[in-house]
Amino acid sequence: MISVIVRSIRESDIEFVYALCKSEHWDYSRDNIERLSTCEQTRSFVAERNGKCVGHVFSISYGKLGWIGMLIVDKEHRRRGIGTLLMKRVMNHLLHSGVTAIKLIAAPEAANLYRKLGFIDEFDSLEFTRVNKTNTRPSNLNIAQVKKNEIFEVAKFDSMYFGANRAQVLDYLYEDNPELCFASRINNQIVGYIMCHETEIGYRIGPWICNPYHPSIACELLFCCMDSIEANAELCTIVPRANEVAVKLVQDLEFSLLQKGVHMYFGKKLENERVKGIFSVGGPEKG
Repeated sequence: MISVIVRSIRESDIEFVYALCKSEHWDYSRDNIERLSTCEQTRSFVAERNGKCVGHVFSISYGKLGWIGMLIVDKEHRRRGIGTLLMKRVMNHLLHSGVTAIKLIAAPEAANLYRKLGFIDEFDSLEFTRVNKTNTRPSNLNIAQVKKNEIFEVAKFDSMYFGANRAQVLDYLYEDNPELCFASRINNQIVGYIMCHETEIGYRIGPWICNPYHPSIACELLFCCMDSIEANAELCTIVPRANEVAVKLVQDLEFSLLQKGVHMYFGKKLENERVKGIFSVGGPEKG
């Protein structure tokens, strides 16, 4: 008899999750997976079929907002309901921990799975890439590298657009590449920031948040970030289609569209999310 169980991730599962991500050409490193799996706000689950690991899903809780990502089932074990089992387990965990809204970015071919579980389409998420070229130019927009003691201030600003406080996640992103984190101020108040972290194949830009009334600052933040990365490095960033200014900005800078995803939500729609200020998400696994 074939049986499937879903359980919490163990340290010994990290190599399996890494290999599964590599099989899908997702650029997570072992260190990144280990940190995501052990972060206080996160919870990951593994599916076992007859004692063999065959699937994985990741979740993170930002208070009332939950985020789901990295749902993968081994190709040889698909179409057996394992993805649904993983989703039901992780959704149940989030809802029982006090979450009232759950979000994710779905690959188009997987969107129907989520719709059957009650998720609703919001807008497309567009992943763009380009090879970096330095674009050094002077800036008078008070942009500076973020300091460690400014993370909670950045998180407070971020929450006005993201819709929840994610200070812990921003802190660990900062720790990975502090030299690639910048903020802009007007009258000593943050009006925009950008973070970037190194991946196995290049760099992922995001989160990138800016007051939508200051698009020139959003542009300069991106330039500061790109100028801090070596030439010829592969860059990628995920932009909400609902932010037309962000889409045009990256297209004008010759970023090429790599793939589309579907931004979806379950439960109560966030009332304090302001997508027009979200120029790029931090990643499909954490928003």
